[in-house]
Amino acid sequence: GSIITMSETTKTSHQHPLVLGCVLLGVAAIPDAMVVPVLHDLTVERFGVSEGAAHAFMAVNFIGALLVVGLLAFLNRSISTSVLLMISAATSCGLMAAMATVDSWWALLGLRCLEGGADLIMLSIPFRMIASCGTTKHYGMRMGVSFSVMFLSLAFGAGIGSVIGRGDATNVLWASSLTSGILLLIVAIMRSSVDNTSSSPRPKDGANPLIPSEWICASFLALDRGLSALVSVTLPILITSGFNVSLKTLGIALAGMFVVLAIFSAPAGLIADRIGGIKVRVIASILCGLGLAGLGLMRWLPPVVILSPCLLLYGAGAAGLMPSAFSASVRREASTLVFSTLQAAGQGGYALGIVAGLLLVSFIALPPETLLTSLFPVAGVLFIGANLLLATSLRHLRGKVG
Repeated sequence: GSIITMSETTKTSHQHPLVLGCVLLGVAAIPDAMVVPVLHDLTVERFGVSEGAAHAFMAVNFIGALLVVGLLAFLNRSISTSVLLMISAATSCGLMAAMATVDSWWALLGLRCLEGGADLIMLSIPFRMIASCGTTKHYGMRMGVSFSVMFLSLAFGAGIGSVIGRGDATNVLWASSLTSGILLLIVAIMRSSVDNTSSSPRPKDGANPLIPSEWICASFLALDRGLSALVSVTLPILITSGFNVSLKTLGIALAGMFVVLAIFSAPAGLIADRIGGIKVRVIASILCGLGLAGLGLMRWLPPVVILSPCLLLYGAGAAGLMPSAFSASVRREASTLVFSTLQAAGQGGYALGIVAGLLLVSFIALPPETLLTSLFPVAGVLFIGANLLLATSLRHLRGKVG
């Protein structure tokens, strides 16, 4: 009887936080995705700003993320995980509702900046729960499952946003506020389970909370998100401007990419557990780079023939990027501050990717089709090179530690 009890206790302590972490992550990822399909209506149509300025709405939350990382470092462990998550969800709920009612563009940007900090915590804590709820042996698979959940939620949020935002774009902000409120309710009900996350090692006074390999992971995530900004923001602008590709065709190609990302993230994490995160990272980055380089073929072949296969190849590679990065370089028991810092690095890469894409589109005097067929092959090759360099550094670091 005692053996069964011990087995059941172990099963509960490992699987329950995993399910709860995935539920929290899934709900937390929805609000931000809802905004994307109605970004033009929320910004350009509502406030009369330029399309270039409208992209600031997607990038400015990086400032809020940085502020929250600094706040977390100051608070250290003086506040419980559940309270921190509830404060973040309540803050997001209020800020989203406020964004729906303001009549000033600068007020909207200010609220969006603050919401970026709340959003960071709402994603980081579930990631940490999932990472720490099992053994190191299956760490990569758990992270892969978490990214599958996140991508499915992003796809769901984008779909819902496009439906409810048709008549009035601010409906999306009210729905996002409601979703954050639901997250707050779930955390309040499951508070003890959220706080049951295993403790993380406390750094020595004055020591950096991130170990060297985790800084390499931060670089990985910044690269990944920077590239995803080019694919999700710059690519649609260039392809609709320079090629005779319908929005429906582009939408199907991008949707297929996200589906592949969701499907292959968990298997990629499982493979990382078997053969090592560094190997999976290198393979995944090569697939991503080849997918983007293939877009250059649109110079000679019909875009409709090239676009979907290249984005599917990119999606298959991108599915392995984040699970392998965490598997190879992040401690299973890392603190919320570590996971928040890594998320902030990703958001910083995304913001830089948006800015870089807009600068290239605005200041390089080339036709859109020429810019696209030149930019993305170069980006793909640089992405592969940067990943090989970081993977080599990580392997060297492991050798020194070993």
